[in-house]
Amino acid sequence: MDRILTYTKNGAASSFMLFAVYFVINFLFLTKYGIRQSIVPLSILVVAFVAVHLFLFFLIKNELLSKKINVKFIYLLTGILGVGYIALCHILKDPFQLNIDRWQTLDFSLDYWIHGKYIYDTRNFMGNLSSYLPGQLLLALPAYLLGNVGYLQVGAFLLFSYAVMLEFKSNLIRFTAILMLGMSLSYIYEAVCKSDFISSFIFAAAFILFWHSKFKDNYFQKPVLLGICLGILFLTRSVAVIPLIIFLLKPFLATDTKRKIKTVAVFLLTVAILLLTVFFPAKDLDYIIKYNPLTLQGQSNKFVMLVFLAAAVLASFYVRKINDVFYFSACIVFLTMVGFVLEKYLVFGLGFQDNLFSTTYLAACLPFSIIAYCFSVRKEVEKA
Repeated sequence: MDRILTYTKNGAASSFMLFAVYFVINFLFLTKYGIRQSIVPLSILVVAFVAVHLFLFFLIKNELLSKKINVKFIYLLTGILGVGYIALCHILKDPFQLNIDRWQTLDFSLDYWIHGKYIYDTRNFMGNLSSYLPGQLLLALPAYLLGNVGYLQVGAFLLFSYAVMLEFKSNLIRFTAILMLGMSLSYIYEAVCKSDFISSFIFAAAFILFWHSKFKDNYFQKPVLLGICLGILFLTRSVAVIPLIIFLLKPFLATDTKRKIKTVAVFLLTVAILLLTVFFPAKDLDYIIKYNPLTLQGQSNKFVMLVFLAAAVLASFYVRKINDVFYFSACIVFLTMVGFVLEKYLVFGLGFQDNLFSTTYLAACLPFSIIAYCFSVRKEVEKA
């Protein structure tokens, strides 16, 4: 097992595989939505897409560019993409026309949450119930207060850029990572539709990078703060728990009992307080059982989720460095979402072009695959 993992994590195969995951996620978006327009033939879009991604794949290994790209280029790229994403949040004057309901669900969920109304018994314009957990509502609150829930993706992009700049010292790697997220079709789609899905995983990825950078000698130096952060991230998306397990399970078992108790106690308290804010307005306990996010939240059935949670627990014991966390997270989160997509096809009979066939879910691993790819390339460069 160790030999297999050593080869896949450290070889050139690793960077190729991680970039392939990034490529496939965005290629699926291109083919699904590119065929719905008639302005540019799909064949031309595919050729252009492949050419751009070949350029991107070889960009990060270009020695000439590595000497010419400085920090000013990175700030310029981040600024241009940031402004671009703000503009994307305002493209749709009538978001209802796309028949995508996540933006409206987030909008009224935040409104209800702020005003002390029960969230989970109200249907959106497509007839679906809200499944937002309070951690995600808390993280999306600043964007809502600014008047546009789409700004959440802008903030998540800037957070990702900052985290990448903090972790990587090579300006070319920084530049490529930010460009990869910025030009990702799946992320552009999220911004245009004022969605929030990928942001949950960007927050988790950024937290892991920040926490490792600050407390790499002992992740449990600040158990109270750690417990609060974990409580919030735990109540964003169910699958977001996978990278957190991979990152912290092994160090948690190794830390002293006092810090374990503090972390767990604060984590549980944070979760309890956040859940209380959404459940308190309910009529009674039976109403909560009937309408609650815990039964609606999740991108896969319970069996699939348990299998990949077990895989995350197992993978955590093979983590040696921070790059292993992102490598395992990218692989397991991607496979979890593949399981969900296959379920949609095999169980519910939904075709690829069906609106309910959620290619968006595959993009959950996007921030982890990009960062893991950058770690892999950095290792290749260091060995050269």
